[in-house]
Amino acid sequence: MSLFDMKGKVAVITGSTRGIGKAIAERMAEHGAKVVISSRKQDVCDQVTKEINDKFGKGTAVAIAANISSKENLQNLVDESNRAFGKIDVLVCNAASILTMVRSAGSPTISSARFWTTTSSPTTG
Repeated sequence: MSLFDMKGKVAVITGSTRGIGKAIAERMAEHGAKVVISSRKQDVCDQVTKEINDKFGKGTAVAIAANISSKENLQNLVDESNRAFGKIDVLVCNAASILTMVRSAGSPTISSARFWTTTSSPTTG
């Protein structure tokens, strides 16, 4: 019996090349999600994507580097995620702070207000 089922879901996880973010991406892939691996460095994203695809099947993960403090990078992350897998169902923002948003419909675009609300969350550490 599976703890949860993410078949048919698309999850974007920022900060997913190590630590908690990587573990989240691996578990979501294990439970059937298509995952977008993202951090600031493309080569590291590519390596984690390869590991996940080797373990859970080709096409399970895609690498899209982004610095989420940049509105342009963030918009590109959304656009490229949509292009790779379609509608984003889950966004886990594990870069700087933890914020999880579940989207139920549509192709998101990022307004200035949402961008600043998302990236201006207080952090610890």
